[in-house]
Amino acid sequence: MKTRLSIPRGQLRPATADNLDDLVKLLHDEGVRRYLCDGIVLPRETIAEMLARSDQLDPHGLGLWVIETMHEGFAGIAGLQPVSAEAGAAPAMVGGVEPLIALSPKYWGRGVAGQALNALILYARGTLELPRLVAAVDHPNAPSHRLMRRLGFTAMDKVNGRANELVLYKLLLREAEAPKR
Repeated sequence: MKTRLSIPRGQLRPATADNLDDLVKLLHDEGVRRYLCDGIVLPRETIAEMLARSDQLDPHGLGLWVIETMHEGFAGIAGLQPVSAEAGAAPAMVGGVEPLIALSPKYWGRGVAGQALNALILYARGTLELPRLVAAVDHPNAPSHRLMRRLGFTAMDKVNGRANELVLYKLLLREAEAPKR
């Protein structure tokens, strides 16, 4: 089950159906949907289904969290989810869990994405005891590539996405087990 996660200037709290209006506004922003939704305006019903899927993932500790800042409230969403079908076509991604971050443009460049992703990494390593995280980042999305590298992800492959080439990343969360003798 997902829990609240602290970040230096706020928190991540499990998303609920009550967050639908904020999520619709966020995902309809042209800058946010450029890479996250391949530029497509998702219908409200599709976004509601995303929240419902998040609820289904909750027993596994996965799903969506709302990113809230201390003084300003809703800043975006963060998530841990099974690899998408598109990214799952790459063998290195199969069976993986990938993080998701989407911030309102007013929070871009303020360190909130890094704080949220770091909280997800710590949660995945400690609470979920996952061996690794994987991510697929649109090739032209330079800020996300910098964030991945800054937090220790390494590029491992490239695949074609719907709108752009995707760079695939991995982050090992625990040392590989020693070989058995």
